[in-house]
Amino acid sequence: MKVLLIIAAVIFLIGCIPVSVYFGYHDSVTLRLSILFFKIGIIPKKPLSRKKREKKEAKKAAKAAKKAEAKAKQKKDAQAHALIAKPKPAAPQPKQPLKDKLAALIPWAKLGANFVGEFFHRKLTVTRLRIRVALAGGDPAKTGRTVGKAWETVGIALPILERAFRIKERKIAVYPDFTAAKTDLEAELAVRIRVGGVVLLGLKYAWRALRLYLKQKKAKKKKSPQEPQTKIAGKVEQA
Repeated sequence: MKVLLIIAAVIFLIGCIPVSVYFGYHDSVTLRLSILFFKIGIIPKKPLSRKKREKKEAKKAAKAAKKAEAKAKQKKDAQAHALIAKPKPAAPQPKQPLKDKLAALIPWAKLGANFVGEFFHRKLTVTRLRIRVALAGGDPAKTGRTVGKAWETVGIALPILERAFRIKERKIAVYPDFTAAKTDLEAELAVRIRVGGVVLLGLKYAWRALRLYLKQKKAKKKKSPQEPQTKIAGKVEQA
């Protein structure tokens, strides 16, 4: 019993682990992954040491040689198979009508859309959304119109984003800068998920996908091609 409690506690603690992704842009891109207190820099990458670089190059060369060897073997096998008499091709199977294919794909598309919607709206949290745009321009009238259009776009996009995501902190600023030589853009986006929530959501939709698959398989079995044969047999008996 104690072992089960320990396992349950470990699984619960793993499920509570937060995973955060940070994206930043200001003249260059920054991308960082955070798991608990550990931060992993993705962009920009840290320069490799000489020893690690040599090891990576050797591994890459070995992989390329192995790939070339496999390709040569595949070519040799193909030539050997070409000399063997090919069996007669099997009779072509009747194609499924396009209407039936689309009807079978629609439930899967709905399931995928529900999964994506629930994941982004319930499991993923935008902890920080900051955008600052300083529009450069010498003509005050033209720059003013550009700023107005930019705020109009923000006004349309924000309600859509807030319906799709949970946003904790947001700060957006668009303003003219008549002294700047070029437009300055600064953006920050930080999102967070919890491992447990994603796993539970995955299990939930995996169960739904299995049920849908079994349902479609059962419906396919009911539409067996034996029905026209039974009808013909009934006509023969009546004659």
